[in-house]
Amino acid sequence: MHIAALLDQAVRSWPDRCALVDADTDRRTSFAELADAVSLFSRRLLAGFDTRVGDRIALLGDSTADFLCADYGIMCAGRVRVALDPALDTAELLSQLRDAGARVLLYCQAYAGRIEALRPGLDESGIEARLLDALEGIPLPASSASPPHCEPDMIASLNYTGGTTGLPKAVVHTHRSYCAALRNIMAARRPWVGDVMLNMRPLWPIAAILQMAHLLQGGTLVLGSHFEPHRFLELVARHRPTCTSLVPTHLVRLLKLLPELQADTRSLACIEVGAAAMPPSLFEQAVAAFGPVFSVIYGLTEAPWTCYRPPSSNAEVLADPDGTQGLVGPTTEGATIAVVDGERRLPPGGIGELLIRGDHVMQGYWQRPELNAAVLEDGWFRTGDLGSIDEQGRLRIRGRVKAVIRTGGKSVQPSEVEQTLAEHPAVQEAAVVGIPDAEWGELVAAAVVVRAGAALAEDELAAFCRERLSAHKRPKLLVFMPLLPRSHYGKVLIRKVQDAIIASRPA
Repeated sequence: MHIAALLDQAVRSWPDRCALVDADTDRRTSFAELADAVSLFSRRLLAGFDTRVGDRIALLGDSTADFLCADYGIMCAGRVRVALDPALDTAELLSQLRDAGARVLLYCQAYAGRIEALRPGLDESGIEARLLDALEGIPLPASSASPPHCEPDMIASLNYTGGTTGLPKAVVHTHRSYCAALRNIMAARRPWVGDVMLNMRPLWPIAAILQMAHLLQGGTLVLGSHFEPHRFLELVARHRPTCTSLVPTHLVRLLKLLPELQADTRSLACIEVGAAAMPPSLFEQAVAAFGPVFSVIYGLTEAPWTCYRPPSSNAEVLADPDGTQGLVGPTTEGATIAVVDGERRLPPGGIGELLIRGDHVMQGYWQRPELNAAVLEDGWFRTGDLGSIDEQGRLRIRGRVKAVIRTGGKSVQPSEVEQTLAEHPAVQEAAVVGIPDAEWGELVAAAVVVRAGAALAEDELAAFCRERLSAHKRPKLLVFMPLLPRSHYGKVLIRKVQDAIIASRPA
C-alpha cells in the first residue's frame, strides 16, 4: 500500500463529501476536488523540475490547503517530502536542507523573507527555491505522464527531529511505515463519516499524518491555521467540530481565558493531547472546563501512534490521578511494546527501557548508520523512554533513560521531583533538569509554571520540597516561567529549560 492508493480509496468512497474547509476563507473542498488538486500538483512538480524518483523536495509553509496538497502531492509523485519547521533559524534550516540533499525548496508567500536570508546558502548548495503558488503557472504537456507508481518500500518522507536534547536528525518513513501508522490511528480513534476535526497544529510534522487518517475515514478537516486561544474558541463555535488536537501549552492558555468568556465547546467529543501527558492538576482543570473528552497519544516521530488512551478512560484517571500518572493506554492495533532491563524482558510492573516493534516503526535515521545500529535491532526500536506495563497491558511512561540526573554520586529521576512539585496547589506544571556543576557533577534544577491567579515564592516552594524529598533530590536552582518551552508534539524542550536556568544564575 502507498499514499496515492489510500487517497484514491477515499475519493471512490466519498467523492462529493466535504474534505477540507479553509477557516480563513470558508472555501470548501470535496474529496474529488482534493484528489484532483493533489494529482495536479504532482504532475506540475514532475513537469517543472528535473527530479527523479527518491529525490528530496523540501516544504516551508503554514497549515493551509495548498500546503496539504503539496505535502501529499510530493509523496504521490514518488519524491521524498522534507517539510521544515518554520520556527527554525536560518542556519538550522540550511543545515537540514543540506543534510537531506534537497533538490528543490517550495515555500509559501509568508516566508519569502526567510528565503532571501537563505538564498546565498541555497545557491551555494544548488537548491532551487520556488514559490508554491508559482507552480500554478507551470504548463502541462498534452501528453503529460501520470506520476510514477509508488512501491511500499520507497521512502515517502524525511522528518527532522531533535527530540528534547539531541541534535536534529532525520527520521526515514517509507510508504509502508506511513500507511501502517495511518491504520493504527484509524483503528484506535474510530472516527465516523462526517466527523469534523478542527486543526490548529502545524501540518509539517510526519506529513500531516493525523489529518490524513481523519480524511481516509470520510471526515471533514477544518484548517484553522496557527493556534490562538480566542481564535480557537471562535472556530469551535462556528464550525462545531467533534474533535481537535492540542498540546498542554494550548490548554493552559485556554484555561486562563475561559473564565472570562461564555464559550460553547459542547460539540467537542474528543480532544487529543499528543505525546505529552498532562500533570494531574492540569488534567482536572481541563476536564472541569471541557468535560471528560480527553485522549492521550503516545508515539514518537520514529514510531507514531503506538499507544492510545481514549476519552472513556477519563473517569478512571480522575478517580486516581496519582496512581494513573503517566498512563498512555494500550498499544494500537499494529504495535507491540516490551519493557527491558538490558537484554532481559521485564514482567508486568517492572520499570525499564521501552522497545517498540511494528510496521509503523521508521526505516531508520537518514545517513546515520551508527545511530541506527544503536537503536534498531531485530525489528525493535529502542525509544530511550522508561516505562512499565500493567497487568491489563497498558503502558505507563516513567521518564527518560538518559534523563537521570547524577548529583554527588547519587541518581535522581526528574519525573519523581516533577510530580512532587506538581502536588503544590499553586504549581501548574514543572520541568526538572540537570545543570552541569564542577563540584556536584550536576545540580537538580527546576522550571515551574504557577497556576493562574496563584502566588508562589521560591522560599515557600523550597520548604514544600524539604518536607517531601530527600536532600539530594531537592531542586538547588529554580526559575519561574509563564509556560514551559515545548516541541510541536508537546514535549518539554529540555535544552531550552536548561538554558533558561543557566541564564538566570548569578554571575
